[in-house]
Amino acid sequence: MKQGKINIQYIVLQGLFWMLFCVNGGFLSFYLQENGFGNSLIGVITAVFCTIAFILQPLAGNICDRIEGLTWKKLIIILGIPYILICILLLIIKSKSLIVILFGMIYITTFIYLPLINSAVFAYEKEGVKINFGIARGTGSAMYALMALLVGDMARIFGTKIIPLSGLIVIILFLAVIATMPITKKVKQEKEKAQHTNVLNFITKYPYFSVMLLGVLFMFFSHNIIGTYLLQIIQSLGGDSANLGRAMFIQAIVEIPVLFTFSVIMKKIKVGNLMILAGVGYIIKAVLYFSSWNIGMIYITQFSQIISFAIIAAASVYFTGMVVNEEDQTTGQAFMSGMMSAGTVLGSLFGGAILDYVGVRALLSVNILLTLIGTSIAICSVRLIRIKGKHNKV
Repeated sequence: MKQGKINIQYIVLQGLFWMLFCVNGGFLSFYLQENGFGNSLIGVITAVFCTIAFILQPLAGNICDRIEGLTWKKLIIILGIPYILICILLLIIKSKSLIVILFGMIYITTFIYLPLINSAVFAYEKEGVKINFGIARGTGSAMYALMALLVGDMARIFGTKIIPLSGLIVIILFLAVIATMPITKKVKQEKEKAQHTNVLNFITKYPYFSVMLLGVLFMFFSHNIIGTYLLQIIQSLGGDSANLGRAMFIQAIVEIPVLFTFSVIMKKIKVGNLMILAGVGYIIKAVLYFSSWNIGMIYITQFSQIISFAIIAAASVYFTGMVVNEEDQTTGQAFMSGMMSAGTVLGSLFGGAILDYVGVRALLSVNILLTLIGTSIAICSVRLIRIKGKHNKV
């Protein structure tokens, strides 16, 4: 296998995936709102989608591992065929209930794709091909940013139909790249002890890590309250979908330097301090949102992504790697990812209810409280780990 060619293909693959994620995830609230759904209902719908995706992600990976002839590449292509058909149907149908069901299906499929394309890195490494994941993921953020800008402006002109149309174009390109990538050999993985660790035993074994999980839950509660209802926040200041696209563009583009240089950052700052820094970043972000009096301030607020999401997205993986023993790594990473998914569900449900019954200002006030709680818990977790002397590098 040619390493250079496969790296280029994988970089393009990540770029197209995050373009797809932008269309489905970034404009979900806009798409549902324009199709006549209220904020509370959007919250419930998003929470249901995320819950189903959370259940199906590990299930899809497990099926891929257990079925001999099914690789990550084949499963992506199999799921891609109905994806294309659904995008076409969304351009035609007008039934609100069908729109929700069909859009939910492609939204969930996009989430299922993520662990599959990540597993490709390890599949190629077993073939002797080293994938530069940092550059590929950074490219993904860049393409997400460009897609947000493009779709945001086009949605203002052409309306909601641009969402499934964009998804249709991107999924075809995505599957075309997948089809050209070399087939990897199927490797049977042994069942590790970590896979048999139950919830209660894990929490008892890693009490201070479990404290950090709670902190991360609150941070992602905040992250997704804003992420899901950013359109409504922008609309309260007189903006529209074009402004949403620009805000998402800034948010994604500023992540890139952190993703490209995180290995260097890790050498300078301990991972525990990075987790706390991410919490402080979320507090700053929440205060800036609350203080925003116009769209320009919303754009400025997006730069706080550098010290909030960009940090925690990478630091949480390394923190788990250091605090949790090798035999429990699978469970540890699953718990950390689970808190992120749970934050999405909570943000969607409670955010919509707060918006409908109390308003945007109340939502932004609650957001500040969530970040303060999350950061306080993260500080407690790191201090407890250091006091007990469990992990010096934390």
